[in-house]
Amino acid sequence: MRRLLHLAVVAVSCVASAVVPAHAKENGLQQHLGDQYNGKTLVLRNFYDGSSLGYDGTGQLSKTATSGDWTVDGFIRVEDVRLSNHRLRIQATRLRLGWLREIGFLPVPTPAGKAGEDYERAKELRIEVNFSSNEVTGDSVDVALARIFLTQQDDFAELVPDYWKPCFRALVGKGSNCRFAPELQAIPGVASSEKRASTATDAATKEPFNVADLHHERGVSPPRIIFQHEPEFSEPARQAKYQGTVTLGLVVDKEGLPTQIQIMSPLGCGLDAQAVRAVEGWKFRAAEKEGQPVATKIAVEVDFHLY
Repeated sequence: MRRLLHLAVVAVSCVASAVVPAHAKENGLQQHLGDQYNGKTLVLRNFYDGSSLGYDGTGQLSKTATSGDWTVDGFIRVEDVRLSNHRLRIQATRLRLGWLREIGFLPVPTPAGKAGEDYERAKELRIEVNFSSNEVTGDSVDVALARIFLTQQDDFAELVPDYWKPCFRALVGKGSNCRFAPELQAIPGVASSEKRASTATDAATKEPFNVADLHHERGVSPPRIIFQHEPEFSEPARQAKYQGTVTLGLVVDKEGLPTQIQIMSPLGCGLDAQAVRAVEGWKFRAAEKEGQPVATKIAVEVDFHLY
């Protein structure tokens, strides 16, 4: 009887040692998440705006969200990751990007004083991922987050609006205005885009406008603006007191309408999109050759100044 009791105690002890307590697993996963994501800069897929985003355990949106402008809403820095009761909470800060000539896109500086406090508060983002009652593992979390953020298999330049793509597709180092500051170039998705642009063929670089495209042939009168309205400031740019000029390339068709608009010289912080929206509503007197309207390429500058 004593021997049977002894064997039972040994058996129970072996089973207990084989079972990892739930809190230990959660702590291990928490450590993994912290090591993998805390302090990391990522690109939010679809550039969703808002201060709060909710997803299910597969990485699909669980509540309504709208896509914003990538220079304002696309890039985030993870400040903290917490897993509790099958719910993953990510506290992040949006990196609103502006353009600095000779360097590229990088975060817009925070203004001083109370304006700066308001600006930083407006950049806060909370992301919640709710998993099912099944066990949450490191793999399941990584799969969900790969559907929320871009990975090395994504190409950022393919995901931006069409008016941005020619600028990003220009060869790196050969006059491309759409590039990132060095500290942003290793971000998943961005790194893929930079690599593909640097190895692109000459044929792939013919799409972006350049200065040579804008010289009008002899005997062609240039188009003239007959109606235009001023663009609106983006709220992030207003908060940051950020201003400057966006240069757009476009084709004025035979009816005097702007088509094929693309970014030639960017500004960031949501102002490029505002410039495109404004110019889409402009009206021109079409270029003429021998008295007949013809389509032609032009560049226009759109100024954003607060004072």
